[in-house]
Amino acid sequence: MRLRHLTLAALLAAVTAVCSLLAIPNPLVPGVPFTLQVLAVCLTGMLLPPGFAAAAQVVYLLLGAVGIPVFAGGAAGAGVLVSLTGGFLWGYPPAAAACAAIAGPRPSWARLISGGVAAILIVYAFGFAGLVAFGHLRADLATAAGLGTFLPWDLGKAVLAALLAHRLRAALRGGALA
Repeated sequence: MRLRHLTLAALLAAVTAVCSLLAIPNPLVPGVPFTLQVLAVCLTGMLLPPGFAAAAQVVYLLLGAVGIPVFAGGAAGAGVLVSLTGGFLWGYPPAAAACAAIAGPRPSWARLISGGVAAILIVYAFGFAGLVAFGHLRADLATAAGLGTFLPWDLGKAVLAALLAHRLRAALRGGALA
């Protein structure tokens, strides 16, 4: 089982990288684009136990920090981790772990969705802290811009991740992806 989790963690780190490549500029919060990374973070938490889910996202962050262009829009380097989007990135490992803890080993739809929502809230908490710390935005502006702009989009990604996770978990149990 450990080898299966390690393999899946590596795959989900790669999925997170791929999901970062499509970066749509956000006119309301310049410098913080729309991406599919949160979808990958939620999916990671829905498919792996907490420790492996966090590890997958740490691997993703390390790849970007050492210069592999895996951050939004192909950005790379340790400087991204202390940029306007850095806080969001720092939130990925704890968000994936929390999602995994809530989803559990045999999740219901409600647990999958709840895990996804928890992951989003954690990413947002880290992200808003980063906007204030690294972007020097006022906390009220960071919160208002982030919630109004990203929340509907990210909730949709949590639901999509739950749908994908439900199908993928069934395939993994059945040995189709073993």
